[in-house]
Amino acid sequence: MFIDRIIKLGQNAQKVNTNEILKTIWSDPFVQDFIIDLNTKQQLFLGDLGNGDKMPEGSPSYIAAKGNRAAPDGVSTNLFLSGQFYSTFDINILPNGFVIVANTAIYGKDFKDIYGFDILGLNEENLQKLIDFIREDYQAELARRLLES
Repeated sequence: MFIDRIIKLGQNAQKVNTNEILKTIWSDPFVQDFIIDLNTKQQLFLGDLGNGDKMPEGSPSYIAAKGNRAAPDGVSTNLFLSGQFYSTFDINILPNGFVIVANTAIYGKDFKDIYGFDILGLNEENLQKLIDFIREDYQAELARRLLES
């Protein structure tokens, strides 16, 4: 009996596909909302880009118009005007990961052309937060697949 369970565990381990496990996790709307929150509220709103750089400084008129919606440093652009741009963020699931998408041309000018592709994507700090956030779900799903009968 014990040896049969060990053999089954080994067979299940050979079938485990980490991309499938992660695809299951990325498909969870709660996880998707967390990723979008990391990219918008915990990164762009703070004036940070996915590559670790800061957004460029806004013009004095931009900063004055932003008021309390300005980036915490008071000078960086954060692309938060009415919140409409942030509301276009979504997650597309890929066979081996995900990509953050948004309507970057929502105000008539494409933010990607102005600020680069790094407005969509997570910096190292937020990638670590995502790893910490999904760790227990990943471990539970891996254990479930390994222990399937």
